[in-house]
Amino acid sequence: MKAVFFSDFDGTITQKDVIEAVMSRFAPPQWREIHSSLMEGRLDIDVGIRMMFNLIPAGKKEEIIKWVKNNIKVREGFGDLLDFLNKKGIPFVILSGGVDFYIYPIIEEYLNKITKVYSNRLFVNHGKLDVKFVYRCGRNCRRNCGICKPYVIQTYYGDYKIKMYAGDGITDLDASQYNDIIFSTGGLTEYLEKINLRGKRVYRFNTFNDVINAIREYGEG
Repeated sequence: MKAVFFSDFDGTITQKDVIEAVMSRFAPPQWREIHSSLMEGRLDIDVGIRMMFNLIPAGKKEEIIKWVKNNIKVREGFGDLLDFLNKKGIPFVILSGGVDFYIYPIIEEYLNKITKVYSNRLFVNHGKLDVKFVYRCGRNCRRNCGICKPYVIQTYYGDYKIKMYAGDGITDLDASQYNDIIFSTGGLTEYLEKINLRGKRVYRFNTFNDVINAIREYGEG
């Protein structure tokens, strides 16, 4: 049966939220106020992300790339999951509200096992870092997270019979409703408990080895 596996990036594939880590290291203190407004819903996600990156001089770009490569780790079992899915012929697709310039360096060694990465793009604007949002949120997603995960899922992968999704937060909530099997970690678990996900299976996970075991269990069932 034709299946596809989607995954969020920050806090799901990685052990920590990369944008928060980068801002803590490279941005002036006012990023925290912007982030608080974003998390409390007083500021749209795409607007907040741009405002935070605008705080960082463009000259810091290469230093940030080097820092994330040395300091941001992927979640345990990530390589094992990719190997498992590749052997099953199941595409692995990243749907990230994060930014390409730090995503690719972190997963560089795994790129040959990843089918596609959908993310926002970094550019330089008046000497500051800035973000371009390519897959804008539309009627299927009201969170203005920059990349409309439901749109990508429906538009490019609508003919897949089984859709699986792994995520960790509020920006994964809408995407979860367009998948058959959801793997939740972090705050996503709590959000999912508040909505009706009739006919869908939800598994909690800490490592990607938990995800492998759940897929095997599902297949046997």
